[in-house]
Amino acid sequence: MTSSFPAADPAARGRRALPVWQAVAGAAALAAIVNLIVLFVGDAAGASLVLKLNGKSDEINAGGVIFMSIVAPVVGVTAAVLLARWKPVFLRVGQFAGGAVALLTAIGPLTVDTDGGTAATLVTMHLFVGFVAVSALEAIRRSRA
Repeated sequence: MTSSFPAADPAARGRRALPVWQAVAGAAALAAIVNLIVLFVGDAAGASLVLKLNGKSDEINAGGVIFMSIVAPVVGVTAAVLLARWKPVFLRVGQFAGGAVALLTAIGPLTVDTDGGTAATLVTMHLFVGFVAVSALEAIRRSRA
């Protein structure tokens, strides 16, 4: 049996593409919230949350975590999406680049003079931001297919 209303037919309905702004905003918000939770867990576990860079102590605080957790996925995902308007393959390239950047930046806290708890907290944050960026680009890529 067929319907005289095309919208009532499930085959007639196409998937709507995920708006880029929703993917970017969702990724940034999720990264900031989860990284704040990781920061508070690290603090509760006794991590000093202090990095010694060039002889100066630099304390990791919630404001810095929120800022970096928002800026990194916004810039990365937006750049990949803008490049994908030219060549769609850049969505996949952006996923690989986002994952690689997350892995490379996660090495940084392991090479700085700090305690193990702080290093583990920072590595977790870096990897999660990469995961969120890769996931956002995958959601955008799938919604366009």
